[in-house]
Amino acid sequence: MAATAWEEAAVAATEGRGPAWGRIVLAACALPGVVGLAAPRPARADEAPEKATIEFKLSGYNEWQNDSSHSSSSASGSSVTSGGIATISAASGGGSTGGTTGGSTGTTTSSTSSSGRATVGRAKVISPAIAVRLPLGREWALEGAGTVDRVSGASPTYYADQSSFANFEDTRRAIDGKLTRYFRRQSLTVGGARSTEADYRSRTLSAEGRWATEDQNTTFNVGRGWTRDVVNPSTQVVVDARKAVDDWQVGVTQAFTRDDLVQLAYTRIQQQGYLNDPYKDWDSRPGTRLAHVVQLRWNHWLGDSALKWGYRWWHDDWGVRAHTVELAWALPVSDGTTFTPELRWHTQSAARFYVPVDTSSATYPQPADTSGYTTLDQRLSAFGAITAGAKLEWPVSDSWSANVKASYYRQDSRLRLLGTGSSGIEPLSAVIWQVGAKHSF
Repeated sequence: MAATAWEEAAVAATEGRGPAWGRIVLAACALPGVVGLAAPRPARADEAPEKATIEFKLSGYNEWQNDSSHSSSSASGSSVTSGGIATISAASGGGSTGGTTGGSTGTTTSSTSSSGRATVGRAKVISPAIAVRLPLGREWALEGAGTVDRVSGASPTYYADQSSFANFEDTRRAIDGKLTRYFRRQSLTVGGARSTEADYRSRTLSAEGRWATEDQNTTFNVGRGWTRDVVNPSTQVVVDARKAVDDWQVGVTQAFTRDDLVQLAYTRIQQQGYLNDPYKDWDSRPGTRLAHVVQLRWNHWLGDSALKWGYRWWHDDWGVRAHTVELAWALPVSDGTTFTPELRWHTQSAARFYVPVDTSSATYPQPADTSGYTTLDQRLSAFGAITAGAKLEWPVSDSWSANVKASYYRQDSRLRLLGTGSSGIEPLSAVIWQVGAKHSF
């Protein structure tokens, strides 16, 4: 039921900041639910693991945009004293940084790409992580994970204007754990997580139940999550500001044939409290947000490879409408080695209080009317995005396996199918990578 960390961060970006419920800390940017090279199993409830596993991952994220000055000189960046975690943008799958935070001074350096167009660097993230799963007899299992995100770079305080760039540097530490009790055709899981940064604290509790039909072809699940956050930005625009996120999810997984497994899930996300980004200029958002997410996945076994297709629909009362389509194909390369190319496309409309770029305005960048809700956050604009990547997994020994993955992300208002976009925002690009190893014993 949990998506990957990058996808949860994508949702969190438009929510403000902090992890969304169900987040597995730093699972990198892999598409969820890509099947391995085996025919889909019946849609039974989870079974207790037979072996213990420990997994190590090192992930990275590096983003940049076009240099609007069209020069290769350094663009001065302002400095903010705080801390923060870069998150990927959009209601369901994009890629700009989250709330701009800092703790460093200096400049943001521009360079020239192979196409001759000057570029300017933005956020960089390096994240080591470890996850452990331990069977406790035949009916119980304990899981835990921990990560440290080291974030640095620069991020704009309005739109993508380099003149507004604020340099930042911070470290985020997060841990989570869950305990599962397995029955004959059911399982019950309870979990908790905590995350701390220089200016942000988050605590989460969750519970999930799963049960399968007698023929093991259908599995139902229902989950509940509670997240409570505290915000203390260095700008001191607020002190001990609170945010609450409450989630419900229901879903069903159905084995239609021996080769086809389909999953449908609905999630309701209710937020309230301080939802502004304290590091964005002229950012004033409603104190509540209700979002609905519907996700459909289909895994198809082709005999010697596996095809995975997914679609996600996002709708919230801020006016953001989003659609995401993803495709992955797991291909055998040699004994035990799998190569998986992946492709994702995302489009979204703007929040109704997003203020489009208007450089002709006498008050630019300040909105002409600030009496109501306003945001100049590009993550809440209308845009489209494409992600292309691939993952390679191979066995090292009977008990060890390794994997590497890399993805390229491109966000541009011209790639959208919804809304009017914002032609005044420079396109954003990013590279996301991961190396990992897994040991079973």
